[in-house]
Amino acid sequence: MRILKVLRSVKKTNLLIFIAMFYIGIILIFGVIYWEIANLTSGEFFVFQEDVNMNIKMNAFKKQTGIKAYNKDFKNVINDLMIAGEYKRPFVKILKNEKLYTFDFSNSLGDMWANYYYLLAQEKGITHMKIESAREDMVAAKFKTYVIKISLYKLNGKNKNGIYEIYKNDSNNLMKIDTVEMWVENYPLLCEEFFNDKNCFYPLNFYFVNLIKNSVSFLDDSPIVLKKIANDKFKYSLWNFLYFSTVTITTLGYGDILPNSTLVRVLVMVETISGVFVVGTFGSCLFWNKKK
Repeated sequence: MRILKVLRSVKKTNLLIFIAMFYIGIILIFGVIYWEIANLTSGEFFVFQEDVNMNIKMNAFKKQTGIKAYNKDFKNVINDLMIAGEYKRPFVKILKNEKLYTFDFSNSLGDMWANYYYLLAQEKGITHMKIESAREDMVAAKFKTYVIKISLYKLNGKNKNGIYEIYKNDSNNLMKIDTVEMWVENYPLLCEEFFNDKNCFYPLNFYFVNLIKNSVSFLDDSPIVLKKIANDKFKYSLWNFLYFSTVTITTLGYGDILPNSTLVRVLVMVETISGVFVVGTFGSCLFWNKKK
């Protein structure tokens, strides 16, 4: 009876506002609780359809590798490298020619790394390459490879024939940007597929990608950075769990974030029941007419 008297003394509008604010409060409180649990357990108490920290990881990768451009292609290739678990490769650091190089003798770099280094070269404005030298080299307990020294060039000005032209014995139109070394398997086989002329300046997309695909050495420390980023414990964004709380209380259940522990499941049950109760109360008050 007392509750009814109190309700009758409160304006209907104020009561509805209070219930709505209480509903929002439940969303916020449970969202913060889920967020704290996720960070304390490194996300193990939840199942994510996609890595909700992927953007954070990619931005960290960009910062640590010094990548300036960050277009859609770059974002996609870094995302692919992480999803494919390329950071799990058995990396080995070996001193060659007074410089440390990163190797993977279990497998060649493949398409994804070739695409990554091609985009990285494009970012620097590199358009052509020239093979300076190529010779057999035994690394890692008689692992037979060919060490190839490559000079990378940038096209000066515009070329009416496009950047895909092969220059022979003429570097007037090209400016040298960098020189790199890579250890490649099956280099003679690659030479049969392309022009075997060391005086040629090849377009980057014509030869460079195939060399990277067959290489067992990386051109920089990108794989080491990728491994560090992938294994780092990043804090989850509160926004993700406010979203999860909202989806839970409204019983939508999209399934992109799922509870993966008894504790979280119990909290989800409590929040869902609370949400149904509050919505029911709100509906009752909305159509409730006080007796004078």
